[in-house]
Amino acid sequence: MHKPRFLDQVAEQLGDRDAFTGHMVAGRRPFQPSDVEPQWPRDRAVDILHIKLEVALDFERKRIAGTATHRLTAILDELKRLEFDASELEIGSVRVGKEPAPFESRDGKIHVTLPRALKAGAAVEVAIEYSGAPRRGLYFVGPDSAYPDKPVEAWTQGEDEDSRYWFPCYDYPNDRATSEVIATVPDHFTAISNGTLLSNTHDSAARTRTFHWRHDVPHSTYLITLAAGEFVTIEDRAGNTPVLYYVRPGREDDARRAFGNTPRMIQFFERIIGVPYPYGKYAQVAVTDFIFGGMENTSATTQTADTLHDARAHLDFKSDPLVAHELAHQWWGDLLTCRDWSHAWLNEGFATYFEALWCEENLGADEFAWNLRQDREAYLAEDSHDYRRPIVCNRYRAPIELFDRHLYEKGSLVLHMLRRELGDALFYKSLNLYCTRHRGGNVVTGDLERACEEATGRNLEWFFDQWVYKEGHPEIEVSSSYDDQRKLASVTVKQTQKTSATTPLFRFTTALALLDSDGRETRHRVEIREPEQVFNFPSDKAPKSVRFDPDFDIAKTLKHKRGREALELELKHVPEAIGRAAAARELGKEGSPQATAALKDALLNDKFWGVQADAAAALGEIRTDAALDALIEGLGGQHPKARRAAARALGQFRDNERAASALAAVLERGDQSYFVEAEAALALGKTRDRRASGILERALQRPSYLDVIRAHALGGIAEGRDERALAIGREWSAYGKPPRARVAALGTLAKIARQREAWREEIVDYLLPLSDDREFMVRMRLPGALAEIGDPRAIAPLQRLAERDLDGRIQRRARAAVAAISEGRNRTEQDTRVREDLDKLREENKKLQQRLEKLEALARNKA
Repeated sequence: MHKPRFLDQVAEQLGDRDAFTGHMVAGRRPFQPSDVEPQWPRDRAVDILHIKLEVALDFERKRIAGTATHRLTAILDELKRLEFDASELEIGSVRVGKEPAPFESRDGKIHVTLPRALKAGAAVEVAIEYSGAPRRGLYFVGPDSAYPDKPVEAWTQGEDEDSRYWFPCYDYPNDRATSEVIATVPDHFTAISNGTLLSNTHDSAARTRTFHWRHDVPHSTYLITLAAGEFVTIEDRAGNTPVLYYVRPGREDDARRAFGNTPRMIQFFERIIGVPYPYGKYAQVAVTDFIFGGMENTSATTQTADTLHDARAHLDFKSDPLVAHELAHQWWGDLLTCRDWSHAWLNEGFATYFEALWCEENLGADEFAWNLRQDREAYLAEDSHDYRRPIVCNRYRAPIELFDRHLYEKGSLVLHMLRRELGDALFYKSLNLYCTRHRGGNVVTGDLERACEEATGRNLEWFFDQWVYKEGHPEIEVSSSYDDQRKLASVTVKQTQKTSATTPLFRFTTALALLDSDGRETRHRVEIREPEQVFNFPSDKAPKSVRFDPDFDIAKTLKHKRGREALELELKHVPEAIGRAAAARELGKEGSPQATAALKDALLNDKFWGVQADAAAALGEIRTDAALDALIEGLGGQHPKARRAAARALGQFRDNERAASALAAVLERGDQSYFVEAEAALALGKTRDRRASGILERALQRPSYLDVIRAHALGGIAEGRDERALAIGREWSAYGKPPRARVAALGTLAKIARQREAWREEIVDYLLPLSDDREFMVRMRLPGALAEIGDPRAIAPLQRLAERDLDGRIQRRARAAVAAISEGRNRTEQDTRVREDLDKLREENKKLQQRLEKLEALARNKA
């Protein structure tokens, strides 16, 4: 399941980087309240061998009806009762073999009494006839009066434990079964499921078509899928493996653009894992209104149709990260599945890292390092602003709460550090042993650890203990000096994190790089394992620069003060783009004319777009006329991502006519990239130029991929404090407007509510009913918008949203918003009490002063 990275992209496209991934409570808080109990893996009474689903979809009534048949064997003797998960389903009958069986439905379970007790190993078939109108698990999509062009589709989403909403099952990952899906749909629809299509039959009288799919590789229940709609099929191959893309008619070119690298990805993953693709086909189905980026159902991934894009978007947007992530899951998560959700990093951390490995294979080392930088920054932001937890953690209210930056991004970083610790050959040898030993089974972290130890002969208990079972990361401070008499360069490395039973003193190996005046680099491998260590290196001259962990392999924070000359040397000579970019960031804090000149040169001439982008951001922080000149020139750069950054940085020049004119010119003449125009719109609003209002309102009418230009224009209108911002925000957040624009408009309303006290009550009153909005993305964004406003009246409605909404992500965001508003109210009350106390003290001081003056006057009179 691909959640954070794709939502990051969406948030960036909305011009609202807090849209789904922002931090609503300043400062770290516990991951869970103290009363949340540990969740242990479920016990199993039976081993389910095969699941057969015979279902019919009623699109008009948005209902499902059918029979779920489970072939199973008893694990223990004298088994008399069975239990199945079934939430909000109507159970018609239960048969055990050919005999009817009594049952009860209560508390989301079906309790079946067997006609006779089973002995251990005895097999039986249990057929459950059922129907329902699912609110989770199976989603019906279709047009209404506000969205008349929306296609009619149905699709399922089982992870984490939502399969129970569309068929009775054992809904937990620690059991694996083969499956078949026999789905009846309208005759002009295609139904896609796991495995091989055995038949496709047409009933002309009923005007239906029945698709029979069978998947003979055992898998966990949450990976069973069904998607139905009007799809065209695009066929490709990876060696002998059929590769299929299902999309709406008319999106064929977009599908090839989004999914076209899939065959190469399959062959790459086969090569580095050493295990062939494990299923008979690989399909990707692009569906409307999908609630994640993608979902890795075995052999038939569901992808959001939002990842389909046109040629203009393709200039600086690619679907490869999403596609590679879900494909990697076919091994990591599907062929091997976490035994319980606390070990879900074995699914998601692996898929996130293999997404990065494809980036390395396809685009090279600099893009790979940039990918890992995004992972590192996402994890560190969650750790510092939200909460800190071990990767393996079994305290949660709902499993979806674990699907966070620790699970995905930190999990990916841990695998990268393991690769660097072992070296490529032993790392991939270890993964091959882990995969081949446990293929077709359930795994825990200890299985990975043991495979690595057996493949390498190394004890790695310390590695997994500190990175996976404990929490936090090294917080490093570095300083250096040179002894001219002894010809020694000394580097002092300190770990400054507060250690505890849960946050350890870390042990890791990295490099220290010494640069001379010509930019030549000497590297030394060092092991860090103490609170403070001093490393001495022979050197004929004092190094011009010292770099710690120059490849940025370690998940850490780093404080290392270096002078301008050292940073300029790094910006010019360091071979890795990630190092040059770090130097650019630091130079932005220095702000001298020399630093500005160096950053301008990097913006215009560096060979990697990421360095150009960071140079642009640094120039935006400097905000001098020379920095402005450089950024305006940078708007004409070759790489659209660098032009984006230059436009974004120009938004730092508030009330600057030249900056505003340059941004207005981008919007008026256009740019090859949607995203450059979008960033120009947001930045123009930030300049608060008098011309911005009219230009941005015109930009609201401009179509673009995922409405990125419109969304950024809405953000710019809020930044510009336009008098019409309230009316515009209400207009574009209304049901019937494009969903991405609606989400952006919520951000607009939240921002202006904070800017203008007079509008706050009206905006809050307008936003609160949106907790019942039919659009999932709107409900996802609403808690953050209300938290940003901070009005206490939102607390009770947010609490109801947390209790009522079926999506665990919305529940968690609503609870976080309540905490943020409550903390803000508490701070306000504290501030009020402090002000009242100060007023009392001032009044008492005034009275004392008056009394003192009277006494002094009395004393003078007596004298």
